[in-house]
Amino acid sequence: MMARLLNPLSPVSSLVFFLAMMSYPAVSSVSNYGIGRSDVSLFALTNAQLQLDLTFMHLVTDVIACMFGAWGAWKACSPRSMVAPPWIGGSAVRRYGVPVLKGAALCALAYAAGCLPAIVQTLRFTGGSVPVGALLMGMAAPAAMFALGYSFGTIMGSRWSLAPATLLPAALCWVSVMLLMPRTPRGDVFPQSWGSPLAVAMPVMNTGIGAEPGLSINPSAVTARWVLVVVVLAASTAACILTAHRWRPGLSWIVAPLAVLLLVPTAAGGLVAMSGPAEWRRSAPFTPVCKSIDGVPLSVCAHPDDDAHLRRYMRYMRSAASWFPKDSVEDSSGLVLLLGNAFTPTTHGQAWNLTGQGMTELQHLGGKKIQVMTDTVTERTGRYSGLENVTETIVKEFVHADCAATALENVYKQGTLDDGASVSAFVLEQLPVRMSETAYESMGGRGSGASGMGSARGPAADLLNDATNEEFHAYVRRNLSEIERCAVTPSNVINDLGKNH
Repeated sequence: MMARLLNPLSPVSSLVFFLAMMSYPAVSSVSNYGIGRSDVSLFALTNAQLQLDLTFMHLVTDVIACMFGAWGAWKACSPRSMVAPPWIGGSAVRRYGVPVLKGAALCALAYAAGCLPAIVQTLRFTGGSVPVGALLMGMAAPAAMFALGYSFGTIMGSRWSLAPATLLPAALCWVSVMLLMPRTPRGDVFPQSWGSPLAVAMPVMNTGIGAEPGLSINPSAVTARWVLVVVVLAASTAACILTAHRWRPGLSWIVAPLAVLLLVPTAAGGLVAMSGPAEWRRSAPFTPVCKSIDGVPLSVCAHPDDDAHLRRYMRYMRSAASWFPKDSVEDSSGLVLLLGNAFTPTTHGQAWNLTGQGMTELQHLGGKKIQVMTDTVTERTGRYSGLENVTETIVKEFVHADCAATALENVYKQGTLDDGASVSAFVLEQLPVRMSETAYESMGGRGSGASGMGSARGPAADLLNDATNEEFHAYVRRNLSEIERCAVTPSNVINDLGKNH
């Protein structure tokens, strides 16, 4: 049954190449998406990251697909093959067009099968829908490469066809990576669509643009890519037919099939590159999903498709909130974290890329809004490109130690801790780092400690430096109000922390 379905492609060769083609995306899925980790729900990549990966995880698959095509044609349909073609009879279009279609479909399916672990893992632990557009974009490249390889095998009629079938896709992938350098929008606005139309005609989509919430493939780009694939399939079939009709001793016959095989797809790709659509689109105005921390005026908002980042930052913020005793920050207006460039507007006249309902909900939360970088650094998110930047803002918002302002300016000039202001400054300088490390530890990471913060030395400074994050956390909770009033002296530090050492 399988042999009849694949005829004239060899079932054994097809199986071997199928498994080889799906191996790279499958291995990438396992390594990139936390498969096998104990608490993968906290580390799973986002739906946007999956879409980016689906557009370039086919690099190795492309090379193998082209080799598969060359091998299959040499074994089955080449006029000079040592193996008698098993499928004799019928029109030339049927003899060459059908195996090209079968092989192209098989290569596209192999890539899709290899991507399934990443897709299933992402959809289990994040919001969003099945990334059909991005998957179709990735499946297109192996399909086109098989057709090119099949033509090489037919034209050359020998095992030497494996050489160009290996070099051509590898060269195309390398060139596309070199040409399509990151084109991330920068500045205070984010366009609705961006990226180079050239990417639609090349195997690899723009690299490094960032997996921001709300990112999606432009449907027009998917259509253009598959129109180009149809052109490649047609040109490859035509090249095979010309080979069968024109072959004779000598090399003069090779000009026509090679011209069709190389020039037609190149011309079509050029047209797409000059007038094709941008490949990426960002979210239309949306209503965010927002969650608040109990007891502390701290909220986190994310795009509805960005459940992974929302869950991760909520855990970070719960850890940060644990540094403040109940009712200790009631007088603060609070902070609202907006995750990612999905919130960045498309015009200068907008505050955020939100619907009317979304703007209303954001206003009801009150507090200061800060836009946190989740993947791509832009003008809006650069100030909060790491968790330590966020915890530093939290400390400034929730801890009001005006009495230590001058000491904070001189915390790296202070030789010893000699009064309450210097102690408060020394503690506050460490606090954002300690907070971020404790947050990472809450996710299963390991902190490196904050040894060496500030320049002061002596018994009190050494005790603060040498304290573990857990000990420092407990110390701050016990003495937060005194730290704000600069009422903690060096002797108080020694009496409090010294008994633990």
